[in-house]
Amino acid sequence: MNPNDISIGLRVRVKSNDMTALVVGKPEYYTPRDKLVRIKYENSTRYEYMISSQLDSLPKDEQYPKLGGTYVKPENSF
Repeated sequence: MNPNDISIGLRVRVKSNDMTALVVGKPEYYTPRDKLVRIKYENSTRYEYMISSQLDSLPKDEQYPKLGGTYVKPENSF
Protein backbone atom coordinates (compact mmCIF):
# COMPACT_ATOMS: atom_id res chain seq x y z
CA MET A 1 0.00 0.00 0.00
CA ASN A 2 1.30 3.44 -0.89
CA PRO A 3 2.11 5.37 2.33
CA ASN A 4 0.71 8.56 0.77
CA ASP A 5 -2.76 6.93 0.60
CA ILE A 6 -2.84 6.18 4.33
CA SER A 7 -4.96 8.42 6.54
CA ILE A 8 -6.26 8.20 10.08
CA GLY A 9 -9.55 6.29 10.18
CA LEU A 10 -8.78 4.14 7.12
CA ARG A 11 -9.86 0.50 7.46
CA VAL A 12 -7.19 -1.92 6.28
CA ARG A 13 -6.54 -5.66 5.99
CA VAL A 14 -3.25 -6.90 7.48
CA LYS A 15 -1.63 -9.33 5.02
CA SER A 16 0.27 -11.37 7.62
CA ASN A 17 -2.79 -12.42 9.67
CA ASP A 18 -5.77 -11.44 7.44
CA MET A 19 -7.32 -9.33 10.23
CA THR A 20 -9.12 -6.02 9.79
CA ALA A 21 -7.63 -2.99 11.49
CA LEU A 22 -8.09 0.76 11.74
CA VAL A 23 -5.28 3.25 11.11
CA VAL A 24 -4.93 5.36 14.28
CA GLY A 25 -1.71 7.26 13.62
CA LYS A 26 0.13 9.11 10.89
CA PRO A 27 2.70 7.07 8.94
CA GLU A 28 6.18 7.41 10.43
CA TYR A 29 9.51 7.12 8.64
CA TYR A 30 10.91 3.59 8.28
CA THR A 31 12.65 3.40 4.90
CA PRO A 32 12.37 5.55 1.76
CA ARG A 33 9.79 3.10 0.34
CA ASP A 34 7.90 1.99 3.46
CA LYS A 35 6.49 3.67 6.54
CA LEU A 36 5.48 2.41 9.97
CA VAL A 37 1.75 2.77 10.56
CA ARG A 38 0.04 2.58 13.96
CA ILE A 39 -3.07 0.37 13.73
CA LYS A 40 -5.75 -0.96 16.08
CA TYR A 41 -7.30 -4.32 15.34
CA GLU A 42 -11.10 -4.31 15.21
CA ASN A 43 -12.86 -6.06 18.13
CA SER A 44 -9.61 -6.06 20.07
CA THR A 45 -7.67 -3.81 22.42
CA ARG A 46 -4.44 -4.59 20.59
CA TYR A 47 -2.44 -1.83 18.92
CA GLU A 48 0.60 -2.43 16.71
CA TYR A 49 3.00 -0.72 14.35
CA MET A 50 2.82 -2.33 10.93
CA ILE A 51 4.93 -1.74 7.82
CA SER A 52 2.82 -0.04 5.13
CA SER A 53 3.63 -2.72 2.54
CA GLN A 54 1.92 -5.28 4.82
CA LEU A 55 -1.41 -3.43 4.65
CA ASP A 56 -4.17 -3.44 2.04
CA SER A 57 -6.92 -0.83 2.07
CA LEU A 58 -10.45 -2.23 2.22
CA PRO A 59 -12.78 -1.32 -0.67
CA LYS A 60 -14.41 2.13 -0.61
CA ASP A 61 -17.83 0.78 0.43
CA GLU A 62 -16.26 -0.85 3.53
CA GLN A 63 -14.77 2.45 4.75
CA TYR A 64 -16.38 4.80 7.28
CA PRO A 65 -18.66 7.52 5.87
CA LYS A 66 -16.07 10.20 6.67
CA LEU A 67 -13.79 8.55 4.07
CA GLY A 68 -16.53 8.07 1.49
CA GLY A 69 -17.81 4.62 2.48
CA THR A 70 -20.98 3.25 4.04
CA TYR A 71 -19.60 1.07 6.85
CA VAL A 72 -21.29 1.39 10.25
CA LYS A 73 -19.66 -0.22 13.28
CA PRO A 74 -21.84 -2.98 14.79
CA GLU A 75 -23.32 -2.26 18.23
CA ASN A 76 -21.55 -5.16 19.98
CA SER A 77 -18.02 -4.26 18.90
CA PHE A 78 -15.45 -1.91 20.39
